[in-house]
This record gives sequence, C-alpha cells and structure tokens, in this order.
Amino acid sequence: MSSNSGIQIPSRLPLLCTHDGVLLPGSTMRISVDTARNMQLVKSRLLKGTSLKSTIIGVIPNTRDPEHDSDELPSLHSIGTAGLAVQVVGSNWPKPHYTLLITGLCRFRVTQLLKEKPFPVAKVEQLDKLEQHTEGDQADGELGELSQRFYQAAVQLVGMLDMSVPVVAKLRWLLDSLPKETLPDVLASMIRTSNKEKLQVLDAVDLEERFKKALPLLTRQIEGLKLLQKTRKLRPDDDKRVLAIRKGGVFPGRQFSLDEEGEDEDSDDTAMLEKKVKAAAMPEAALRVCLKELKRYVLVIFLEETTFHS
Repeated sequence: MSSNSGIQIPSRLPLLCTHDGVLLPGSTMRISVDTARNMQLVKSRLLKGTSLKSTIIGVIPNTRDPEHDSDELPSLHSIGTAGLAVQVVGSNWPKPHYTLLITGLCRFRVTQLLKEKPFPVAKVEQLDKLEQHTEGDQADGELGELSQRFYQAAVQLVGMLDMSVPVVAKLRWLLDSLPKETLPDVLASMIRTSNKEKLQVLDAVDLEERFKKALPLLTRQIEGLKLLQKTRKLRPDDDKRVLAIRKGGVFPGRQFSLDEEGEDEDSDDTAMLEKKVKAAAMPEAALRVCLKELKRYVLVIFLEETTFHS
C-alpha cells in the first residue's frame, strides 16, 4: 500500500464472471456460483486462502461464465468491481453450487487477461480511491452542484419513509456519514433499477458522469413513491409503518399483490415470510442467515416495489 495513493487493491485479480446482477462499490450482493471456472475460483482461492488478500476478487458483470471449462471464455466487460468475499456457503442441491456474499470495494479496469484456466486472472487498474475522505475535499462547479442535488434528493426519499423503522433511520444516518461521492453507487444499488441501469452507473468512471446517470434513477424512485401515496388509500394505522412488499423475483413464479384483502394474516408480509422460513426446517446456521437477510432486505425490496416504470 502506498501512503501517497491511498489503499490499493492487488494489481492482479482472479475474476468472477456473472450475468445475473451488477455489484456496485459500497453495496453487498449475493452471487450464485455453479459454472466450471467460477467454481474453481471459489475452491482454489476463497476456500483455501488464508490472507485478507485472498478474499478480494474481481467481479465482472454482463459476462456469462461458460458452463464447462473447455468452452472458450467470452469477451470480458472492461469495467468490474473489486469485491470482498465475506461469506461462502456451499450446497449440493439441486446441484453443486456456492452462494457468495460479496461487498463491493471499488471499480477497476481490466488491462490484460493473464490466464483463462482454471479460472481467469487479469492485470487490473484501480479506478476509485479507497482512502479516507476529509471534510476539506469539497467538489466545485457543476460537480459540486450535482453532488448537492443528489444528496438533497436522497434526503427527500428517506423523508418519505417511516423513520421509526431502524433500517430507515440508519440510511438517514449514512447519508450524512458517507462521502457524497459514494452516494450514487450506494443509492443505485438500493432503489429499483435494472441491471442495464446499474451497469451504466458502474461504467461511469468519471464522478460527474456518475451523478448524471444516477440522479434520474433517484428522481424516478421519488416520483413513484409520490404516485403511490396519491393512489393508495392507507388505513390510519398504515401511516406509521413501512409495508414490506415482496418482489415476485424473490419467489420465482409467485407475484405478491398490493391488494390488502385477507389482511388478518398477511398484513405484515415480513412476519408471514419469517414464519415460512422457520417452517422450512433448515439447519440452524442456515436459518440464522436467512432471518438476518430477511430483515436486511425489508427496506431494499420495499423501495424496489414502490417504483413505477413507464
């Protein structure tokens, strides 16, 4: 690490290719791994490594890892996210696979592919700084104006939610604690956005361009919440709580409705899902992880479900 250039990621990174999502710096994402090269990366690097460095991998979005290692590696997306693997869970059902919990650290650019097997390794150029930001680092001109507009929009969004919910209060605290330049990535990962839109934010290496890409997404979220408030007739006791509406993608083939009929049992979707998780009779360790993630995603999925795409 160089004290002049701040914290540095390794100059060579093993690459995990994924097409199911986009990991942004500052966000945490679960990635399912079941293809040949990705499985080898997990087995050889994450499970056998003993240092912090061994838990840092490069996550390449918009790139499908071939099913077999004999298949040719496709062209890699040029911008990726260095991520810290904070959890690895393996399973043999319905087929051998791993589920990774990855926290994004910073952007990088692939400069040279060094090898393809047993898993890809590349020379990378770090694009985001990881050192501590100081209060004196204030943006000027258009960037400063964009930064302030984005911050105000984020505060407005949080203000439309129930501050008595701990995760909402924590988000409000984060808005004042995080450097403003990190907010486009953090908010774009939380609100409802498509993979294509997240990819545009990731590819915006220039900070000013990043704010320009993320601000319309945040504005759309706010307008969606405003529309919901106008069209949805809330019961009096609904004014003080956040409805945890589950996205259909969480349970494939099943779409949760905004309709509130039959509310005696289903009025609190979070409690209903928690009951079903506990009734699944899974191992205790897996149950703890599921319940923790259920609570962590309440706000995120609520935000996703309350956005209306044109």
